[in-house]
Amino acid sequence: MKKENDNTSSRETKNQADNRLRKFFLNNAGIKIASVIIAVIVWAVIINIDDPYKTRSFNVEVETINESALNSVNKVYEIIEGSTATVKVTGKKSVIDKLGSSDIRATADLASLSAVNAVTIQPSLRKILSSDVILECGQVLRVSLEDKESRQFKVDIVANGEPEDGYTLGECTAKPNMIEVAGGESAIGQIASVKVFLNVNGATEDFAKKLVPVAYDKDGNKVESPTLSFGNSIVRVFAQILEDKEVPVKVKITGKPANGYEYVSTDCLPEKVEIAGTSRKLSRISSVVIPIDISEMTAASSKLEQDIYISDYLPDRIMPVAGFETVSIRITLEQVVKKTIDINAASIGFSSLANGLKAGITGSTDKASLVISGRVSVLNGINSGNINTYVNCSGLDEGIYTLPVIIKDLDESCSVVETSKIKVRIYKEGQQTEPPEDGGEEPPAVSGTIQPGNTGTPAPEEDGGEEEEPPAGGEQ
Repeated sequence: MKKENDNTSSRETKNQADNRLRKFFLNNAGIKIASVIIAVIVWAVIINIDDPYKTRSFNVEVETINESALNSVNKVYEIIEGSTATVKVTGKKSVIDKLGSSDIRATADLASLSAVNAVTIQPSLRKILSSDVILECGQVLRVSLEDKESRQFKVDIVANGEPEDGYTLGECTAKPNMIEVAGGESAIGQIASVKVFLNVNGATEDFAKKLVPVAYDKDGNKVESPTLSFGNSIVRVFAQILEDKEVPVKVKITGKPANGYEYVSTDCLPEKVEIAGTSRKLSRISSVVIPIDISEMTAASSKLEQDIYISDYLPDRIMPVAGFETVSIRITLEQVVKKTIDINAASIGFSSLANGLKAGITGSTDKASLVISGRVSVLNGINSGNINTYVNCSGLDEGIYTLPVIIKDLDESCSVVETSKIKVRIYKEGQQTEPPEDGGEEPPAVSGTIQPGNTGTPAPEEDGGEEEEPPAGGEQ
């Protein structure tokens, strides 16, 4: 009985507790629900105030992907719009503030080009963030397409600066010396040369450098196009540095000019040139010899004046220093002519008379004629007033002789072609005789070469009577 009473009491107690709890939740339920909602809102506001959402814009370089899709159809592209894009990123302030442009990626898939050669730019993150963000980009990338072309070009080495004094830049070689350039056909069509630029300033020994090739058009302007690509992005250049040496230039004349002309002289400018090479090879060179054949040339020949390339007359691995690549050579030829000069007989002297003898011109001769052959410029300076003439009386005794007239100290470039012969009477000093009258006995002629000291020694003429008075005349 007692046990049943205890169970009844427990049930009543539990019911009372449930009733009290029910009354707690149900009494003023609206107020309580509103309180919960307000609490949640207040919590959200507090959280948002502490770390609010924000939107930030970033300027990003656009990357193109899947370029192989164009290469497979032999096309190249050039961006005409959308190389950079503005990407908006929305997220918590604490996250957004830590982002930079380098954390944002913008890509354009060239495999998805539209019919108007455009594709939407897709933004993305380069790193994982602690909370989600929203990325937006409403721009497109537009390109122009062109057929792809490639060509081989020789690599030209352009040296800048000067080596140290006493040194010269020698041979420069590029490896590779030919390079393939690919790109749009319009850009490839502009290329006239591919160059690398080598700084040699102050160099004193051989060296090598890695250089970047650059394309240029025919006017020397750089060809710039994003479609261009080089088969080798780096060219290795080897430069040789040589020692300098100054040597004279010697012109060696061979052959003979045309008939009636004579070689006079050779002028060469510069007279000395600088050459470059290794010290061992330079030690073997003392001059640069340039042979010139003047066979059958006349004063009107075009080759009398010419510029000569020094390198054609240098040994292998020897080269002229810059500024001494050529020398100017002028050869002078003159025409050989004849000139007749009349000499007053009274001005003719006598040479090599024996002791105690004198000489004078006899007969009616009052002048003598000489024909001289020589260059025009020399003959123009010779006349009867500035030459000395004489007859050679060497080995002759008393008598009357016919002797040739000789010119004293004639220019070695000239020669006597013809000369007059005059009658000369040789007599003893102190004799007073008259010269024979015209029509008398003919004196003996003297034969021989018409040169000084080579007139021969003729026999004196037989007087056959009383010796004649020697005429007045000059004597040596």
